[in-house]
Amino acid sequence: MDTLDKHFRALTRLAFARHGFAQGEVAARWPEIVGDALAHVTAPGRISWPRGQGEAAQKSGGTLSVRTAPGRALETQYAVPRIIERLNGFMGYAAIAQVKIVQAADWPKPAASRPTLPTAKTVHEQELARISDDELRASFARLGCAVAARAQGSPQGK
Repeated sequence: MDTLDKHFRALTRLAFARHGFAQGEVAARWPEIVGDALAHVTAPGRISWPRGQGEAAQKSGGTLSVRTAPGRALETQYAVPRIIERLNGFMGYAAIAQVKIVQAADWPKPAASRPTLPTAKTVHEQELARISDDELRASFARLGCAVAARAQGSPQGK
C-alpha cells in the first residue's frame, strides 16, 4: 500500500517548480526549517534563480522571497543569515544566497484554534448572581456595563 504523501509530491512537483520552488517541501515544512516563532510571522515566496548561466548555475545562488507580517520586516531581516543557513541545510546544497523580504499588508495567517474561554459578560453574570440584594446587583451590573463600554473605545481611534 502506497502512502498518499508519495503521490502528492509527484502531482505537485510541476506546480511548485513553475512558481519557483524546486522542492515543494520548502513551503510545506517552513516551520521546521525556520522555527515556529519565525514561521508564525513569515511565509516563503518564490525562489528566483540567476539567469543566463546555464542549468548548473540555476541550482545555486537563488534569491528567496519571504513574506512577513506587518511590522515584522526588521525582525525577519535580522534572521536572514539563519534562514539562509537552515534552508541550505534542508536542501543539502547552497541553493539560496539572498533573501528578499516583502512586507505583506494583507497577512492571511489563520489564527490557531484556541479553546473558547467564557466571555467577560458570562463571568460577570455568574458573579452578580451571588449578590442577593436586587438593587445592589442592578448597580453593579450598570457599573460593569459602563466599564466595559469605556474599555472598548481606543484613545488612538479618536
